[in-house]
Amino acid sequence: MGVGSIQHFNYAMLVKWWWRFKAEPNQLWAQVVASIHCGYNINSPAPLFPLKRSIPGVWKDVGSMEVALRKAGIFISDYLVEVDGVWKWRSDPFGSFSVKQVRADIESAAVEAGDSDLVFEWNNWVTPKANYLLWRALLGKVASKVGLVHRGIALADSVCSRCGIAEEDPDHIFINCLWSRCIWWNIMAWIRIKFPLDVSNLKDLFSYIKSNPGGRVWKRCVNLIASATVWCIWKARNKKVFEGVFIPVSSVVDQIKEESFGWACSRSSLRRPVWGNWKSFDVIGLL
Repeated sequence: MGVGSIQHFNYAMLVKWWWRFKAEPNQLWAQVVASIHCGYNINSPAPLFPLKRSIPGVWKDVGSMEVALRKAGIFISDYLVEVDGVWKWRSDPFGSFSVKQVRADIESAAVEAGDSDLVFEWNNWVTPKANYLLWRALLGKVASKVGLVHRGIALADSVCSRCGIAEEDPDHIFINCLWSRCIWWNIMAWIRIKFPLDVSNLKDLFSYIKSNPGGRVWKRCVNLIASATVWCIWKARNKKVFEGVFIPVSSVVDQIKEESFGWACSRSSLRRPVWGNWKSFDVIGLL
């Protein structure tokens, strides 16, 4: 969604204490920390950051940033440098230190490492719950059986309860399961977009749908329908997992058409569509 990570912001705030310790060595708090964690020894060079790991507390959390940032590809010793007697963050454009710049560097490193390159486009014609579900599904962070097992939750098995063939990860739920694939095939045929047989994950499918030629309103209608498809597949999946009720492909397809029609009527800025035209995806009058 373009919203920065709270975890990365927290990291940047903790790193600020590294800078403050180096920039304010004569402050009482800095002298106390230095004497507790490394002592004063004029014969040994001062460490970049004093830390006795055997001493618990907040300072240990601050010291853990070296390892946390290294995992993201950032070495604090390379970024926190002394220039002409002034400690600064190397990439800061103003030659000083700013939490904003540290956070930006962490975010950039995370993207380069493949942590997440997703920029989610919120569609306000879609309900907030469906938007949020789609965002998590694209990130692969819905509560699939495989995901629950990875979190340490004991399950009888992690096999898809609909097809019974493969393990149920997020991409299997929404596109790779034969049941889900049949739903997408029907929906794509309805909106007159060729179904991509080589697509195996939800992110690529949405990129493919977005790449199809069409005007702004048409693209938004198509995105609304694709979002409704993800929403209805998730609801039908939960119906099977928690209630043992299997919903046929044709019924889910009908639900998607009805759900998307309701959203288009109540949430879009379009003139009110006619149900008969919507069923055949005759949206020329809306464009």
